[in-house]
Amino acid sequence: MESLREDLAVGLAAVMKTALDAVIVMRTDGIVVAWNDKAQRTFGWTGTEARGRRLSELVIPPRYREAHEQGLARFVETGEGPVLDRRIEISGLHRSGRELPVELSITFSEQFGEKLFIGFVRDITDRQEAASRQERMLRELSHRVKNMLALVAAIAQQTARSSADMAEFQDAFLGRLRSLARGHDLLVQGQWESVSIRSLAEDILGADAAAGRAEYGGSDFLLSQRQLLGLAMTFHELYTNAVKYGALSIPGGRVSLDWRPSDGGGSIEIVWKETGLDGVETPKRSGFGQKMIELSVQHDLAGDLQSEWRPEGLLIRIRFPDESAGQQTGIGS
Repeated sequence: MESLREDLAVGLAAVMKTALDAVIVMRTDGIVVAWNDKAQRTFGWTGTEARGRRLSELVIPPRYREAHEQGLARFVETGEGPVLDRRIEISGLHRSGRELPVELSITFSEQFGEKLFIGFVRDITDRQEAASRQERMLRELSHRVKNMLALVAAIAQQTARSSADMAEFQDAFLGRLRSLARGHDLLVQGQWESVSIRSLAEDILGADAAAGRAEYGGSDFLLSQRQLLGLAMTFHELYTNAVKYGALSIPGGRVSLDWRPSDGGGSIEIVWKETGLDGVETPKRSGFGQKMIELSVQHDLAGDLQSEWRPEGLLIRIRFPDESAGQQTGIGS
């Protein structure tokens, strides 16, 4: 035993000290004889506490201990071990009782005067969590793509029904696709978490605001993914209608977009107001654009919409739940 200690001190000291992984040395009777600092950080036991104890009692979850002891006995009897000189992933046991995923490789050596197992153990919790996040992200991406394709197909079908010819269809359809693309661009910039309503308003009305034909503002709110895409479609339809037939179709027309917490809190009110027109009348029938707005408000925003066709221009009020729950960014407040 004294010889073993000397050999360990000379032959394994550098490896035990500099190894990036936890290094555990065990005799064929299952007793730990060496345990480095990384093993202490990984499993919670100090070297002093670990040495002289059975490995199965320290780091092996109870459900695996019998198999471990049987495998050890089989190796002593036959010299064969199915896990030797391989990398395997298995659960380890921390001193606190929690299990952690580890990557394990075991070699067998007789060069230190006694038969020894040398195990290199790496905590792969971060790796498994990253793989799990990636898997969830791929599932979510697949779900989003399917939903987006269904939405694009519905937009194409309804736009075709409401278009007089191919040129009108192409103009309307491509405009709606671009509005979806802009919404997705904003989501990517926000790392698919949430996006401020001011960013969306600036994307829609920024150029006209710079030209003095539009204004927008209010205490900023964060929009969820569904809310953002719903409002992107809604603002696109309102803006397109204003350019073709409304306030932005004439030199003196103006558009204002405002948002604020509704009375009582818990929801957001958006007001789209067009001015500068004269003699506007309520349309006798609703076009697909108006239907798109209504569907987006009801389905994506879980809100309600009020339209008022005033002589000087259209007034729209949209109210929907504030999912940011007090997480206003404070920009522009």
